Amino acid sequence: MCGTPIPDQQWESDMQKIIGTMKQQALAGKQQNVAYTIPVIIHVIHGGQSVGTYPNLAQGQLVSQIQTLNNDYGGVGYNYWNYPQAAFVNWAATQSLTASHLDALNRVKIANCNVQFCLATKDTVGNTLAEPGIDRINYVTKGWNNPASVTGITNFQNYMNTVIKPASVWNVSKYLNIWVSDENINATGGLLGYATFPPLSSLNGIPSATGTYSTDGFWCYAKAFGSTVFYPGGTYYSGYDKGRTSTHEIGHYLGLRHIWGDGTCATDYCGDTPPANASNSGAPSYPYHTATCSGSNTPDGEMYMNFMDYTNDNGKYMYSPDQATRIAAAMSSSPYRKFLGTHNLCSVAAAAATASFNMASIACENAVVTLSNMTSGTPLPSYTWSATGPGSVSFIPNNSNALAASFTGAGTYTVTLTANNGNNTSVSKVINVGASPVMSVTTSQNPACLNEFLYLSASGANSYAWQPGSQTGSMVSYPVTASQVYTCVGIGTANCKTTFTINVDAQDCTGLAKLGSTGNYFTIFPNPASDVLHIQSLSSEIGDVDIQVVDALGHVTLRQNLNARKQEMVLNTTQWSVGVYFVKITCPDGKRQIFRLVKN
Repeated sequence: MCGTPIPDQQWESDMQKIIGTMKQQALAGKQQNVAYTIPVIIHVIHGGQSVGTYPNLAQGQLVSQIQTLNNDYGGVGYNYWNYPQAAFVNWAATQSLTASHLDALNRVKIANCNVQFCLATKDTVGNTLAEPGIDRINYVTKGWNNPASVTGITNFQNYMNTVIKPASVWNVSKYLNIWVSDENINATGGLLGYATFPPLSSLNGIPSATGTYSTDGFWCYAKAFGSTVFYPGGTYYSGYDKGRTSTHEIGHYLGLRHIWGDGTCATDYCGDTPPANASNSGAPSYPYHTATCSGSNTPDGEMYMNFMDYTNDNGKYMYSPDQATRIAAAMSSSPYRKFLGTHNLCSVAAAAATASFNMASIACENAVVTLSNMTSGTPLPSYTWSATGPGSVSFIPNNSNALAASFTGAGTYTVTLTANNGNNTSVSKVINVGASPVMSVTTSQNPACLNEFLYLSASGANSYAWQPGSQTGSMVSYPVTASQVYTCVGIGTANCKTTFTINVDAQDCTGLAKLGSTGNYFTIFPNPASDVLHIQSLSSEIGDVDIQVVDALGHVTLRQNLNARKQEMVLNTTQWSVGVYFVKITCPDGKRQIFRLVKN
């Protein structure tokens, strides 16, 4: 849970004035894209534990949070490649969003917020820090209470704001102050973090939700700080182990509101985030909550993957362009934000690009394969994807920021990612693409006779699964009770599948079951048959009849007209293969009798 207070309307009115001015300057060509660098000092509050023993977190866990922030605010955070291919395309069209809000697939764009974070190298008097960006404070030697002993969210925040923060804060116009400590999370109602909104005026009477010279910054539950992506060996809180609590709370620190506007279908003042009924939790699937807010987010639902929602860390991976605009407004205008990065306290060290990505090693042709781009480097690299193989490859959305690929044609492909941030680096991976089986399905009869058995046979795959029911194998049988659609899923190499459906009509035939009550017109013998089959008419008044012999695969092996007045007809079965056959005898008046015959 987020404990950040909601700013009042005075604060929002000031923010909207700043944004309006920025937009006017952009239209006039006077607004420049500015990249901001924010020095960070992390105050680790502990009780004398050795470094690396919770809650005195290891340096690696603390540094992993900065890596996470830089990726998340750069638009390339963990799981951003899971953004659905049609995410909010329809909704964006109904809102007439401009091209600046959309990516190459016309989705709401995952924004690069032009903000980077770096660990401060100097303290407030210019001394070099032994651990960049880290200030370890033993609450015992300070005479403070253990934060984990404080119960109730209000009491906990009051204790942080009136005792710990004022006694440990560094100059808020030079550093982003982050306090990390333990807590009794059950006693504080699941509080994960809280931040202060940026003050937008230096006058007295600024809203209480904004930071002051003694409280400005962000507090985080120690188990929700850092990321298992970059530092898997730390101490983490299940579901919140990817560093997104800090991304969310620092969003407030930079002027962002919750995605649902802290009310039922309220506004977050961003025109490119769909309305939301309330906060979301867990790990939803897209589209989600498609009919909330009186349909104003129809048909694509709520943006649960936005960092300003409450979903689990795995499910959050984006800010929108309008949210990036709010961040720029805060950074350019807040007295506690606009000077950050101007005091030579740290710099974002350049790091050569290292290309890295994950991809399945086996796939099926025309299937969409996720490309998980794990490339690192500072500044953020640009990317180019390419592939070689027996068929064509489509990168989605395109070959510069692809999130997925689709392969046309079976065979072995080599996929290459090239990254560049001043140096070129590339990495390649091989994927074996299997062909979908070419299937056929035949029936013993279509239409089929009620109250008899229908035999279905499939070919072209390695294994088969049938519906309705759960039969397997190349040949199955079903009792005929009504017209039915039968589905066969054929599985070939590389587990590639083809689905084949066939619609079989059912009709009331004059078969053995019905003849039992209405009289028999024909008999056949012997059954099983060996060399000859005798068909005997029980009436001399029937006339010419049509005789069809159909094998179990539905193939007609014999068809001829015979005169039933002769009362006995003989068919030579010597050349017939061993198996099951169906003998269909159709009378001139349309009545039909079907026999199941076994040939041995």
